[in-house]
Amino acid sequence: MEIEKHWPNILKVLREGKKSNRFFSIATVNGDGTPHVTPIGHVFFNDDMTGYYFEQYSEVMPRNFESNNNICLMSVNSDTFFWLRSLFRGNFSMSPAIRLMGTVGETREASAEEIEKLKKSISITSGLKGHKLLWNNLTKVRDMRFTAFSPAKYPVMCEGLWAE
Repeated sequence: MEIEKHWPNILKVLREGKKSNRFFSIATVNGDGTPHVTPIGHVFFNDDMTGYYFEQYSEVMPRNFESNNNICLMSVNSDTFFWLRSLFRGNFSMSPAIRLMGTVGETREASAEEIEKLKKSISITSGLKGHKLLWNNLTKVRDMRFTAFSPAKYPVMCEGLWAE
């Protein structure tokens, strides 16, 4: 499937996954070839099959990128009402999960616009002690470029969602 053609629908699935889970899972490849999955909460997407995430606490991912910059990002819509509505109707209105395959770039300083976007996305918790402890110094990001995708395809329930 062509990622560019489906990008607007992919963004909808990603938004719903973020609302219901608050994070994405990003898989990388360890030096010995085994997979490593990391939850990352501060991920943002652009209209051109790219995105970026704030990199602060992950230790394994940066090490893995030294030898292999491939990633697989997964988003799952785990909203109870989405699932109940879909099960009741017998079909999904949008894909319940999606995987994006691509690569990441080098760590760089976040732009003022990116930091502002981050602040806006976490403003609801800005008065809490944990907010300041965890998110006060997020300034480094990595760009992601996606080249392929794979939506969840449950038999019958997902028919017609990704028509070519």
